[in-house]
Formats: sequence, C-alpha cells, structure tokens
Amino acid sequence: MDLHNGGLMSMTTWMTRASFLLVASAAALVSACSGSSGAADTEPPAKTSGPPACKSSGKNAWETYGQKAFLAVNSSIFANVDAEMKANGTKNLGNSFNLVGTGKPPATHDSPADFEAELAAFLVYAYGGPSSITYTDGRSYSGSGIDIVYFHTGLNITTDQYDYFVMSIVVPALTSNGVPMDDVSSCFAPVVTAPAFVADIVGR
Repeated sequence: MDLHNGGLMSMTTWMTRASFLLVASAAALVSACSGSSGAADTEPPAKTSGPPACKSSGKNAWETYGQKAFLAVNSSIFANVDAEMKANGTKNLGNSFNLVGTGKPPATHDSPADFEAELAAFLVYAYGGPSSITYTDGRSYSGSGIDIVYFHTGLNITTDQYDYFVMSIVVPALTSNGVPMDDVSSCFAPVVTAPAFVADIVGR
C-alpha cells in the first residue's frame, strides 16, 4: 500500500470552503468549454467531471490509494465510531449508529456487518473506483445506485453531528492510515462536504 504520512487539521470551515472553491472552479471550466468552439485550443480540455484529483498524485483517490487502503480506512472509521460511542455515548454523533440493524427507521434494516461493507463499496465508487467490490467477507457489494436520502431519512442527523463525524471520525481514519492532509483536503473532503451531498444526509 503506497500511503503517505500526514497530520490532522481540525478546521471544518476551511474544508467546506475548499469544496466550494473546487465546485465553483469546475462549473467555470464547464461553462468555458461549452462556450468555446475549440478551434484555437492547443491542449486537451480539462477534466470537469468525476472525483477530484489528489494533490500528491494528480489522480483521484481510488487511483491514488486503491482498494486495500480504502478497506483499511473504512475499518478505521467503524473503530473510531465504536471508540467515540463508548467514550461519549450519543453526545457528539447522535443515535443513528445505534439504530443500525433495528429496522427502525426501515433504512436501518441491514446488519452492522452488511452496513460496514456497503459503506466501503459506496466510498470506493464515490471516489472513482468500480461500481462493486468484493469485501473481506468474500461477498460482493454494490456502491452505485445507492439512495442517500432514503438511507438517512428518519435518522435526524444534525449539521453538528455530521461535521463531527467528518472531522473527528473520518479525517482521523484517513490520516491514521497514512493519507496526508493535502490529500484529505484536495480529493477526499470535497466529496463529503459538497453542499448537495450534505443536504441528502442532514436533517432527514
């Protein structure tokens, strides 16, 4: 696994602004390309879709780190959630993780083990990987076509809870597995802090 060393930054606002800048830049590029005949272009058009590139490699997160690293990060996310819930209960993350496997609300019907595997498959797909993966249990899980709104409806996740999850659970999971903060902010944060993505999760 080709991972890098990096430190932890605790500035959710900075990461959110970075995602806004990335989205705005992409929109500007799309607008510029659509309004140009391309006759005078001497270089190929910039890539305007798909996951953002990591600063360390110029490639997306999947191409940079691969499945082994993604599964390691996913495992660390759940280890961090367990540690947080044991230390602070529902104070920071709310009750949503306690509902997994209960079927109440209906979207929580999957077992904790299946939920963990499904999150891994979703993250792989969201960051540029294949639409399905074979997880550590030997089963195949699809990361494409997941209805984000459905799976968060009834969980009543607040903005503070989501921000805490990203900054205190996900970011440490990345950095503890060697992802540098430059890559956290350049190719990981923009996906999970994009306003449209957050709106599908928070307040449902």
